[in-house]
Amino acid sequence: MEITTDALDIKQDTAREMFRFDMKGIEGAYMKYAIHTESTPNVLEIQKTHIPEVVGSVGIEDAMAMEAVRFAEKMEYKIKATCPFMSGYLNRHPEFNSMRVK
Repeated sequence: MEITTDALDIKQDTAREMFRFDMKGIEGAYMKYAIHTESTPNVLEIQKTHIPEVVGSVGIEDAMAMEAVRFAEKMEYKIKATCPFMSGYLNRHPEFNSMRVK
């Protein structure tokens, strides 16, 4: 069975502040975040991305990053990337530069 990023069901777990992808029998993939509302505009800080080695080449991390961007856009948040993966993702996608904060 081939897994494509189009078929990935990325879930947002607001209670645990993460985007996640679960597979039976495999440790879950996740992207941990924090929402900062003490500033204007509000900020979605992406703190950590964890992808199990067994699914590392599928593109789950890109799908989670895009889900985070969509969420930030919908909520009118800026994105702060303290996670190295998310920082690299934003560097590779200059179309999101206007959403980025340091």
